[in-house]
Amino acid sequence: MQTQHVFGVRPCLWQIKATSAILSGKDVICIVGTGMGKTLTFWMPLLFRPDGVQIMVTL
Repeated sequence: MQTQHVFGVRPCLWQIKATSAILSGKDVICIVGTGMGKTLTFWMPLLFRPDGVQIMVTL
């Protein structure tokens, strides 16, 4: 998998599902605890859409 090759970690199922939804054009909201891998979910879509733009809103 490209994510494992680039980042050296294997994504969890929820990360794969969130990335798939993002790449299909859906808006996604992820509520996940500290240390669960939210940042990887932000970066994964950019591996498959290098000319894409990612907007993150945090509170």
